This record gives sequence, C-alpha cells and structure tokens, in this order.
Amino acid sequence: MALTAALGRRGAEQDRDGGGSNGGNGNGGGEARMIMREHMFDKVVTPSDVGKLNRLVVPKHFAERHLLPRVPGGAAGAACPGAVLRFEDGRGGGKAWAFRFSYWSSSQSYVITKGWSAFVRDRRLTAGDTVSFCRAGARLFIDCRRRGAGVVSAPTTSLLVPVALPQQATSDEDMAPRGRRLRLFGVDLELAGAE
Repeated sequence: MALTAALGRRGAEQDRDGGGSNGGNGNGGGEARMIMREHMFDKVVTPSDVGKLNRLVVPKHFAERHLLPRVPGGAAGAACPGAVLRFEDGRGGGKAWAFRFSYWSSSQSYVITKGWSAFVRDRRLTAGDTVSFCRAGARLFIDCRRRGAGVVSAPTTSLLVPVALPQQATSDEDMAPRGRRLRLFGVDLELAGAE
C-alpha cells in the first residue's frame, strides 16, 4: 500500500476528534501538521456511476478488503443495510461526506448510494474521472482527479502504407487521387496506389 502525506489543520482535527491537547506546544492548535495516508484503491467512474442511477459500484475485492471491515458487523458478513461511512475531503478544507454503503444481493455488488450524487455534483465528476479512497488510521478520505490529468497525450499521426508504386502521371485523368482509406484499430490508413 502506498502512503501519502497530507497537510491537516490541528485545530480542525481536535474539534472532530474531541481532543483538547495541542501537543504541548502552547500554540492553541493553529499549527499545521502532516497526516500520513494509506492509499486503499482508485475507481475510474463509469457513465452509470455519474448518471441518474445515483450510485457508485465499488469493485467487490476492494469493498471486502477496505470498506466492509469498517462497517459494524461487516467483517463477519455482508454490509448492514444502510451502513453509513464518513469520508473527509482529500483536498482538505474540513468538508466531510457521508455515504450509505450497502450490498445489493440482486446484482451481487457493493454500492455507495445516499450522498454520492451530491459528491458527483460538487466535484463535477464525469465518466472517466478517477475517485481515490485513502485512510489514516480510522479516518477515511475521498478525492478525485479529472480524466487525463497529468497524462500527456500522444500526437496524432497518419500512416502511409504503400501497396504498389504509383506510375508516372501522363494526363489530367491520371492526376486524380488513387488511394483508399482503411480504418484499423482506430488508426486511419491510406493505401497508396490501391484501386
């Protein structure tokens, strides 16, 4: 599992955790500190994950390994109907998200439902974006990144495939283009000299 560091505000953590100590620095909790997060999994969202179905399908192996143990009674069996998991905003800012996590026996899948559509709207998620799930101890974090963020796309190229050597043009009729196009595996090929 990969560990990532995130900057957190001690005062906000104390308010959420109910802790009153400030580490003995007399600072009143205004200082920033590093929180080590363990990356659990990523999910590339599909059109149905961000559409009108208002649910995120969580891959079964990720749900059983990372989310189910956090549900009361979840480690012993299927998720309790309507179990709520609380995630902190991975970008900071103190925003928290509460999602209903459950198992749909009809499709034999784990889903996040209530609260998911608000997250989709807030983050303006579209199909192909990636949602990341992390944890720091008992705390859960959620974040997202746009499709293609940080990825440099390859330039488009055209490929000329000679089929036969073209003959020397002698008249206007011979000057007309003779090539044919063929689309193969998403690439346009121009067949030079083919009739």
